[in-house]
Amino acid sequence: MKEHTTHLIKRRYIMMGIVVFLAVVAVIASYNFTITPTAYFGGKYNHDMLYFLIVYKFIELPTLYYLLFHRHVAHIRDNASYEDRFDKIKKNTKLLLFLIPQGNTIFGIIAFKLTGNILYFLMFSCIALITLFLVKPNKLFKYI
Repeated sequence: MKEHTTHLIKRRYIMMGIVVFLAVVAVIASYNFTITPTAYFGGKYNHDMLYFLIVYKFIELPTLYYLLFHRHVAHIRDNASYEDRFDKIKKNTKLLLFLIPQGNTIFGIIAFKLTGNILYFLMFSCIALITLFLVKPNKLFKYI
């Protein structure tokens, strides 16, 4: 489990680096290209859709955290044995550390396209960084 935990810590830092890299690329692209906001329904609902994306993300991230990480930590804390669920723990924790940057990047691109403002992409990038910072893979090893 210790080997898996150290792998997850490395993976978390790599994902943080990817999020920062994509944010820098987005800032450079926004200075070089002009993105016009979408005109679906006359652009009337763009900010409503943006607010929905933000609220959805704040509901989705704790749900993903619970389903893919916290319930395994609770199982390890309550039961001394983790070998029976190790493959599932390994798969779910890797998936969590992939889905956080991937989902926030996609939502950031959608928000950027809806508004034409790079700050919304950067906001979703910051949400991803904060979430990756708050997920502590050491909790898996702590209770063994």
